[in-house]
Amino acid sequence: MMNEPMKRIGWGTLLLMLTLFQANPALARRDELIQHDVEARIAESTMLRGARIEVHVERWLVVLTGEVRLYEQKLIADRIAWTTPGVFEVDNEIRVVPKAPVADAAIEWKIREIVNTDERFRAAGVMVRVDNGEVLLSGSFVDFRDPSRLKHKVAAIEGVIAIKISAAFLIAPGQAEPGAA
Repeated sequence: MMNEPMKRIGWGTLLLMLTLFQANPALARRDELIQHDVEARIAESTMLRGARIEVHVERWLVVLTGEVRLYEQKLIADRIAWTTPGVFEVDNEIRVVPKAPVADAAIEWKIREIVNTDERFRAAGVMVRVDNGEVLLSGSFVDFRDPSRLKHKVAAIEGVIAIKISAAFLIAPGQAEPGAA
């Protein structure tokens, strides 16, 4: 008698697991619809015209593969996948392959131009390092949106294949410290 509730819990758990993990035609169809939606939205994007992007979906996980010319295009495809209804995870394996090789010094020069023409980035003391097209940016920003703004501007530069940002945040004069009453 004491084992009877254990058996019910065990069978209930087993039934739930089988329901969740079995190959379900409705689940496969849903994945197909997600894939169709992501592919259609990518095809509609003017920024992704000419990009070779493949979309695979399995159990709400979208895997993006292929090649694009600009890092910005990789970010756009990623955002499209993440904002498609039904998507729970995105694995963006798209490779950035510029039309022609671009020297790290040329990329760095263009980034410094972006930093020098925007007071927010100058004030953040943005440091730049470029190694084989991979960009490392660091700075102390006031506005939490500024690192993302900088990333998107840098992503439009031909030759950039990856971007990493190390950001610290400062309190602007006149602002209260977070948590202070």
